[in-house]
Amino acid sequence: MKSERNNPLPPVSIQSIGAVTPQGRDLQAIGKRLEQPVATTPAVLQVNDEFLSDPAIGSRMRRADRFARMAAVAALDSWAGAKDTCANVPKERIGLIVSSGFGPHCRGFRFIDGILDCGDSDALPTDFSHSVHGAAAAYITELLELRGPSLSTTDFEIGFEQAVLLAQCWLDQQVCDRVLVGAVEEIGEVLVHCASRMLDEKTFVPGEGAVFMMLAPTDAKGLARLEATTEPRDIDLLMLDAPANPSRMARQPLLPTRHTTTFSPYFGHSPSSSAFQLLGGFLSLRAGRPLGRPIQNAAHAPAHLEAVDKVATFKPSCDPRVTSLLITKG
Repeated sequence: MKSERNNPLPPVSIQSIGAVTPQGRDLQAIGKRLEQPVATTPAVLQVNDEFLSDPAIGSRMRRADRFARMAAVAALDSWAGAKDTCANVPKERIGLIVSSGFGPHCRGFRFIDGILDCGDSDALPTDFSHSVHGAAAAYITELLELRGPSLSTTDFEIGFEQAVLLAQCWLDQQVCDRVLVGAVEEIGEVLVHCASRMLDEKTFVPGEGAVFMMLAPTDAKGLARLEATTEPRDIDLLMLDAPANPSRMARQPLLPTRHTTTFSPYFGHSPSSSAFQLLGGFLSLRAGRPLGRPIQNAAHAPAHLEAVDKVATFKPSCDPRVTSLLITKG
């Protein structure tokens, strides 16, 4: 795997992005909401059920839960945006990577409750099958009829960064011609209860949703270029979780930047928050100006930006292989 600094992986091209978030599903509408200040922050930021009603999934996902539906809806939107560029790509050459920190934990707890309430023999097998982390990926591959490699990953810190890095590997090593990469998180009662007891910061709001993007080799023309990297580079806009995870507050970003912003008040916090920060950064790149809520960062002095051409996320981690996601105009 070419992940050493002296032999970095090439960036990849973003062909399309699909998302379902607490701010909506349409990217243009989401971008407009990110321009508006957040007056009040709710206790949780959840996806409206109306965004999960899609004729494209219909009865094919009648047994699916919110976790799988959010992943499928975002993946379908990304697929629709990249349909023309994937027209001549065999389904065997399209890979899928689904990343999550908590996975379908709500369905998992429902299955455990079924065992406790009804016994081993009467717990619902559907709850068990949907509690498996690969259930969302199975739905997506069936809906899109993908036949390439498929992988579901779980990481509490930089799962989405690792998924992008893996996609870079697959494309660089010609394992795939396209890779559909996404992150999905769901809010449940147990998660909200634990967050309220473990985190003292009142503005640390749990969030849910899904973000998927179709990635292609760097020579393919696309919306922007993306790479997972450890290399510090001069950028226009840095996206951070705010407030940061208390266990990581001491770690300061090392990326020289002209402006720092956060999209946490709009999308909430989750192990996959970098995927949503990346979405906000992409919309800022498209708008040509910073969106979200500006934050003060010791690594830079606030400055007026005439243009936004390079944006990056930063999430401190003990894993030295990747700490940021860098997007540049394609």
